[in-house]
This record gives sequence, C-alpha cells and structure tokens, in this order.
Amino acid sequence: MASRSEAWLTALINSPGLYAAVVDHSGHIAFINSDLMRLGNQGAKSLVGQPAVGNILTPDNLVKVMALLEDSPATLDPLAFEENMQNAQGEQRIIAFLASRHSSGGEQDTVALLIGFDVTGRAELTEALRRSESHIRAIVETAVDAIITIDDTGTIESFNPAAEHIFGYSAPEIIGRKVSILMPEPYGHEHQQYIENYLRTGHAKIIGIGREVTGLRKDGTTFPMYLAVGEQKTHEGLHFTGIVRDITERKRMEAEILHISEREQRRIGQDLHDGLGQLLTGAAMVSKAISQRLKKKSKVLAQEVEKLTALINEGIAQSRQLARGLHPLDSPDDLPNALQELGFRTENISGIACRIRAEALPQSCSLLTATHLYRIAQEAVHNAVRHGAADNIEVSCRTMGTAVRLTIRDNGQGFTAQRGEGLGLRIMDYRARVIGGHLEIRSSPGSDTTVICSVGGPEPGLEHIPHG
Repeated sequence: MASRSEAWLTALINSPGLYAAVVDHSGHIAFINSDLMRLGNQGAKSLVGQPAVGNILTPDNLVKVMALLEDSPATLDPLAFEENMQNAQGEQRIIAFLASRHSSGGEQDTVALLIGFDVTGRAELTEALRRSESHIRAIVETAVDAIITIDDTGTIESFNPAAEHIFGYSAPEIIGRKVSILMPEPYGHEHQQYIENYLRTGHAKIIGIGREVTGLRKDGTTFPMYLAVGEQKTHEGLHFTGIVRDITERKRMEAEILHISEREQRRIGQDLHDGLGQLLTGAAMVSKAISQRLKKKSKVLAQEVEKLTALINEGIAQSRQLARGLHPLDSPDDLPNALQELGFRTENISGIACRIRAEALPQSCSLLTATHLYRIAQEAVHNAVRHGAADNIEVSCRTMGTAVRLTIRDNGQGFTAQRGEGLGLRIMDYRARVIGGHLEIRSSPGSDTTVICSVGGPEPGLEHIPHG
C-alpha cells in the first residue's frame, strides 16, 4: 500500500504544468521535479544539491524562503511570490510559487516545499486589461460629454470631470445619490419610473434612445441636454451609462436662426402687401378706368380690358394670401383668426373640409410661440392635404391655464415610420422644442393621423415622439 501511495505522490508531483521543489535550511535544492528542473537548468546536470539561488530562485525570494524556515510562529503561513524564468526556447515565463514550511524534527529537518504554476498568460491578460482600463479611463476623464453610470436602482456610481463641469457637483458629493437629482420634476420622477418599468417588463422607452431632455444643475438652474442611455449586464447586476451633452448654445443658435427666418418672412410678406399689392391695386384702378372709357367707343375692347382687370384683382387676392401666409401674425392674439383663415383657404383651394376651434392664447405666450404654433398647424394641414388623402381635417387650439394644446387630426391614410422621418415632420418637432413644447404624432398606414403639440403641460408619451 505504501508503494502505491508513493507512486501516486510521484505521479502527482510530476504532473505536466506543475513545478515543485524542496529547499533545505541551507538554501540548497533537496528535491526538484522534472518540469521545474528543465525550466531552471538549461544543461543536463541534476539540480539536486545545487544552490537554489541562480537556478530556481532570485536572491530576494531566497531571503523570503529562508525567513519562512526560521523557528517563528509568524512565518508559519504559506508564502506567495513570483519568479521570472526562461524555458528551453528562450521564452520568458512567469511562475507563481506557494512556499510552505515543513519540519519532521530538528532544525536540520526543516524544509520549504515550493509548488508553482505558469501564470504567464494570466499576467499578460492582466496587463492587457490594465492597459485597456487605463485607456478607457483616460477617454472618460478627458471626454467633453458628461458620462454617468448608475445601477439598477438609479444610484450614481461614477461621474466624470465633464459631468462635474456641466452639473456643478463634484464626483465625491454626487456618487451614491439618485440620478433623479440631475433632472427637474416631473422628469426626475419619470426617469426613475422608466428604469423600474424596464426592469419589470423589459420594454425600453429610454434605453438605446437618444433624446433631448431638461437637466438640473446644482445651483437650481435648468438647461437643455441631449441624453443617450445604454445598458451593461455584469456578474454584479445591471448597470446603465448615460452620455449627456449640454446643448444650450445649439438651442440658442437654432432659436436665433428660426427668429431670423421668421423675421425675413414677415419682411417679404410686408413687401408683398405694401409693394406689389399696392402696384397691382393701382393697375386694377387704371384698367377699370380704361374699361369705362372704352365702353363708349368699343364694347369688345372694353370687355377685354374688364377681363384684364379681373385677372389683376385675382393677382391682388393671391398676393394678399401669400403675404398673409408669410406674415400670419402681428401679435399672439391673432392666432385664432390666423387659424380660421388657414382653414378657410384650405377649403377654398383643396375642397377639403377643415374645421377650426381655437381659443385665445394665455397672456404669457409670446409672438414667437404663437407663430411656431401656427407654422406647426400649417405644416400638419399641408401634409394631410398633400400626402394624407384626407377629406376632413380638424384643428383645435385649447388653453388650460398657462398651457396650450394644439391638435390637428385628419381622417386620411396615415403614414409609415419611414415617412414619419420626413423633413416636414422633423421641422414641426424642432419648432415645438424651440418654444419649450413637445410634439406627439400618432399614425400608422391606413388610419387617422393626429398631431399634438403641448406647450407648458406634461410631456406626452415618449414612444410617439419622432426622432431624427
């Protein structure tokens, strides 16, 4: 039985990939298995009885091993260390050793048993991971966009320097707090609900979707920001990464561009009304006078001039309509009448019924807000006439306190998601965001289309907001 146990022990010690040795109290090799001997000895001689230093151990590690052999309770715990060794092919290998103290009697019988494994691959992987983490950390630390990570409870786990600059919090004071602190109500509460809903149902409303939201700084001020959220699943659980970009300047420039565009349209409309309109009116008056004088000489010529007068008057009417379209409002109070005129023109030109119900805007509404609401209604009606094949359009503008809700509904053929990404719809969405509103579009092929612009009220369902 003893011989069988010895055979098993010999087979174990000489297992491929296992490096084993025994170092005695004098620092010499008392035993070494075949794999370690080949790694430590490039020649053919046996290493048994040879100094451990220079063969399998460096001087520093030998000092540690010899300290383990001292008669002290503090050295009874196993000792872990690594050795850089070279194999027969000249490749550098890293061997991780675990040394333990063994004694069968006196000091001369105290030895250190060394068991090692090749961890070169692990070391290379660790170094690669370290470099990768260092690279990623450098990207996050120097990114111009805020990068924030949270766990599945909405608790902030990391906060990069750009986030500190944008929101005004330092990383130590914000980490561990709920991410809702970075958004004003009701958006902070809604954001937490979105996470909880996603964890419960798996239905994402914000994950993987970039959208514009409102941020809240430490000093209490709000600002527009673009938020993109991604998820990561690890063995520790589910985590979310939000990338935030402050778009205050972009929004300011967009608003300025729209303001300039509207101002130019008003100028052109005014020029049409005061310039071309007056010229045509003068021409009509002259033509009418000529017609009256020709009646006494030639009725045929008089009738021809009357036709010319009629054409000029038609041109006057069209130029006025064009001028009104370019310059629909002089003040916010004009919106209800402007919408009524939009419905009247739509019915006259297209023959499609267009019913208008418009209430006066709140006193807090500016001319810019009223103008953008009119343009949204104008574009939605135009889409219903030109693309929707509708025969009935309803436009409603309701006020609820300081909130305004503009609704355009048609009974046309609807549209697909691809058509919902068209330029006209994107401009409508853009106009709504410029005035601090939200655009909601509900449509599908073969069904009605409803466009809702809410200003000053709660945000509509996110799944209906067009992006692009």
